[in-house]
Amino acid sequence: MVYHRPMEASIEQRRHPRLNVMDAVVVTPNGHGHDTHVLDISPGGVRVAAFPGWSPVHGADLKILFLPSSDMPIVMQARVARVATDHFGLEFGEQQDDDVRQVLEALGKAG
Repeated sequence: MVYHRPMEASIEQRRHPRLNVMDAVVVTPNGHGHDTHVLDISPGGVRVAAFPGWSPVHGADLKILFLPSSDMPIVMQARVARVATDHFGLEFGEQQDDDVRQVLEALGKAG
């Protein structure tokens, strides 16, 4: 006899809920800017679309430039936290709470 466990509802285990957005950013993993776009963002990090010419390495440090329509670019430090075939997850560096808040406001998603 085979017992099947009932399917459990998916439980969000992230510290911060993700907000779906589609906004342009520039990622600079090696000093050269690469245009891409944000897929989703949270106060802890951002998921961006992969781009040709760079294969992210888990743990690599980089800069990400958010390009709000009315202000100067917002430059943040980030680290590659997750790599997939068509996107990668970046974890924001510490001590950037004001910048994170500014980015979320610029994207119209501030709480």
